[in-house]
Amino acid sequence: MDRPIALVVALAQERRPLQRRLAAARQGRADEFRLIAGELAGQAAVLIQAGIGRDRARRALLAAAHRFPFRAAWSLGFAGGLAETLCAGDVVCPAAVLLDDGRTGRSFGVAPAQTAVRAALAAAGLRIHDGPLLTVDDPLRTPEVKRAAHRRTGAVAVDMEAAGVAEAARDLGIPWLAIKAVVDAAGETLPAFLAGCTTARGDLRWRGLLRGLASRRGGRTLWRLHRASGRAARGLQRALDVAFAAWSP
Repeated sequence: MDRPIALVVALAQERRPLQRRLAAARQGRADEFRLIAGELAGQAAVLIQAGIGRDRARRALLAAAHRFPFRAAWSLGFAGGLAETLCAGDVVCPAAVLLDDGRTGRSFGVAPAQTAVRAALAAAGLRIHDGPLLTVDDPLRTPEVKRAAHRRTGAVAVDMEAAGVAEAARDLGIPWLAIKAVVDAAGETLPAFLAGCTTARGDLRWRGLLRGLASRRGGRTLWRLHRASGRAARGLQRALDVAFAAWSP
């Protein structure tokens, strides 16, 4: 079997739809991080649930690399829209990832093979955006903050992990790319209670979820995000299938 590709996600709800694409899946751990090794389109892959944030993404990939000789690393999962043109379910395949430094962002260039991946995704009929992806330490919750980040950096979408995968891939000397699916558009607000709905490891925290459901407004927000994350998950599944067939570093 070939050296595997590392597929790094933050959340369990990002992991589950991608895990269903893996054949001969078997579970394991690297330190505190959950791993699922398997095959996709005849190629070896290891799905890693890192949890939330850049540092956890970096540490998860480095820990898993002690067990597997990765040939590439992909940062996969959900993102928020910063540009007004992005809608829920759209796929971002960025030419660069920016680590937010409060100004323009420190840039990590992706593998040259991402150009072929991006072309294949577009040819498959997915709504693709190739503008920069911004990695931040804290969620961008309001439309005003999202639009300000877009004006300041030029990024079209935002996540909290991709730059960590880029840092670890650089240390490992392997190519990397990012594919993200949009959940919340630039004009949508993320309520503060969402922070209590997920553990640091990326698993659902039921007590926080139930608190959010206690109010009518919170229930409507969670239903909207549930539907949007479903569209994003389906887009991410399809993007993974297409990207694996097109990847040739």
